[in-house]
Formats: sequence, structure tokens, C-alpha cells
Amino acid sequence: MKVVGFLLGMVLSALLSAQVPVAFKVFPRDYEVFLQGERLPYTVGVDGKRTYNFPAGKIRVNLSAPEQQPLSLQLDVKVGMPLVQAKLEPRSSLLKLVGETSVGKLPRNLAFSQDGKKLFVTLGDSLIEVYDVPSLKLAGKLLPGSGSGAFTDVQARTDRPEVWALQSDGNLQIFDAKSLVWKENVLLTGGGNAFFLPQGFARTGFYNADTGAVVSLDPVTRKVVGTISLGHTPRGVWGDSTSFYLSLFDAGSLAVVDLSTWKVRETWGAGSAPRAVAAIGDRLLVGDMSAAQLLVYSLSAKKQITSLPVGSNPHAATVSADGKWAAVASRGRNNLSDYKLAGPDFGQVVLFNAKGEVAASVWGRNQPTGLAFSPDSQYLAFTDTLDNNLELYRLQTAQEPTTASTQNALPARQIAP
Repeated sequence: MKVVGFLLGMVLSALLSAQVPVAFKVFPRDYEVFLQGERLPYTVGVDGKRTYNFPAGKIRVNLSAPEQQPLSLQLDVKVGMPLVQAKLEPRSSLLKLVGETSVGKLPRNLAFSQDGKKLFVTLGDSLIEVYDVPSLKLAGKLLPGSGSGAFTDVQARTDRPEVWALQSDGNLQIFDAKSLVWKENVLLTGGGNAFFLPQGFARTGFYNADTGAVVSLDPVTRKVVGTISLGHTPRGVWGDSTSFYLSLFDAGSLAVVDLSTWKVRETWGAGSAPRAVAAIGDRLLVGDMSAAQLLVYSLSAKKQITSLPVGSNPHAATVSADGKWAAVASRGRNNLSDYKLAGPDFGQVVLFNAKGEVAASVWGRNQPTGLAFSPDSQYLAFTDTLDNNLELYRLQTAQEPTTASTQNALPARQIAP
């Protein structure tokens, strides 16, 4: 019996001390993991994920990387635990993380309210969630009175106290901006991926990435007053006082639409797969998804003047209301099986100044998609679509060092793929 007891004890001791392999996906990639002050060895998979061996049970590990804030994670190590995903924040940056929160399924686009105190987030169904700024507490939901398509875009109108939202079934849903109560719906198209044109110009409306149509609406009567058929796939848009610039993804070009005639005035070459478009000062920034580059055009010279490397698949772009900053979100490299699945990289958001120069950059998570500045240009928000996540950053007027305790005070995110 003593021998049996001894053997059982040995087995139990071995089980308790067994090392459990845990996979990590962390950015930036030059991070290190420490346990009780000791840097841990790892193995690297073909997709860049690292595997570390830990004792089973609750442990705390510390992550660090050059020029980044250290991050402490509490893990409950067990066999079959999900992939550990984390990102580190810069020690000093114009962009300071305010917080993150989990949101509904497949968040796509988002918009700030007119007063900047709320965020409207479109989800992968017929629902929009509303979050308070800067607390990111859920404040309500926008529920349409009719229509069942997934919301593709949302816009807090600057010319009237309304929130407009487009659905994939072709409905424009209109809500009261103050009460968030649904007012009416207008059937506009046969459906598809429709996105709003920028506000504040001579025309209002939307473009449809599936049909290739650019539609002008009367915001009072809600009637269509003009349509352009591009014959290609528009995937990004920006406008100035005279023109709209639409990226034609499949044609590798930009369509320049004249606002006075509502016709395509000219087309410019724009890489192989242009998508994100934003203008800041005299610079028009166009994300070429196939080349992981940002093409920079001079609007006055009407030609490309340079290109800048950015993260893989630059997907979205926007400009602050004060005209001082532009932001570009890149999704990261695609999953080799399906781009709708998480790829080997996290996405990135890069901040540019009015000269078109890189001013700051931060990591997102899996596929940052929606991107918006607050009306006072104080905040920048984006969605991580595949992680059902919302992130909020504050623009700092000076580059203030951010202490490690600030990031460590945030809830650790451990998101299963």
C-alpha cells in the first residue's frame, strides 16, 4: 500500500507541475514575456504566434517591448485555453488609450454624436449600440421600426437633429438625435453595402459598393435627386468644396465627381486596389490594399507625389473636424483561408499631420474597421470587427509619457479566436 500511495503521489505531483503550452498573439512582435522576473523561452509557429510553457493554475505574466508600456496579465492556465491576445501601448504618443469595451457581434462602422458625448456603433445585424464617451458604458440601442438588413453605416447629421443609418436591405433609417427614438425609414436601393458621402458639402447621399451607384439625396424630402453609375466598385470617398474623390477598388483608379454637374470629371490612377480615402490640406491620402501603401496626391497639382508604407490592407480613413489630423486604419495581413477570419497580424491605426507626415501610430486588434474623430477633434475611436471590440483614444496636444500603471489599470483582454 505504501508503494501504491507513493506512486499516486508521484503521479499527482507530476500532474501539478506539468507545463501547459499556451499560444500568444501580441503586438508589437518584438515583445518579451516574463514570469516571476525570468524571461521565458518560446517557439514560433508559421503564422508568427508564439507558444510558451506555463505551470497550470493562476499566474501573472508581464509583457514588455522597446518604447512600449509594460503590460501585466493574469492568466488561468489550463489545457485547451484560448489564444492569449494582447497589444502594448506606446510610452509616449499623441494618441493615448482611454479604454476598450466589448460590443455586439461584428461591429463595422461608427460615428460620434453631434455633441461628441456618444458613439453609435453598427453591428452585423439590424441593431446599433450607443456608448457614452469617454466611459464607454452602454447607453442604449437604435432599433428600427421596420427593415431587417444589417447596418452598414451610421451618420450623426450636422444639419438637423437626426441620426441616419443605412441597412443592407436598402433602407435608410432615421432616428431622433436626442431621444434616440426611431422616426421613419426610407427605401432607397435594392440593397447591398452602402456608405454615406461626407457631410458639409453641396450634396448629401451615399455610394453603393455593390451596385457602383453614387446617389444624391434631398435631406428634407428624403428623395433621390441624382444618381451616377460608376460601373466599378467604390470603396472609399472624400470630398472638398468642389469635388468628391471615390476609390474604385476593382479598377485601380480614383473617380473625381464634380459637385456642380454631378458627373465624373476625370479619373486618376491609384495603385492596384485603392480603398481608404481622406484629404488633409493639399494632400489626398489613398490606401492601396494590395501594396500596403498610402498613396499621397497633391490636390492642386492633381498628381501622385509620393507613397508611404503602412500596415497591410489599409481599409479606412478619416479626418478630424479641425483639419489638423488624418487617421488611416489597416486591417493587417489576411488569413490565407478567408479574409473574414483573423489573420496573423493585428491591425494598426496611423495618425498623420496636415503635411501628410506620420505623427503617431497604435496597434488595434483583429481587423480595425470603423474609424471616427469626435466633433471637437479630441478623441479617435475605432472598432475591432473580429473581436467585437471598441477602442477610444484621446489626442494629446503634447507628447506626455504614459506610466505603466495606466495601462495595467485597464482590464486585460483575452479574446478567443
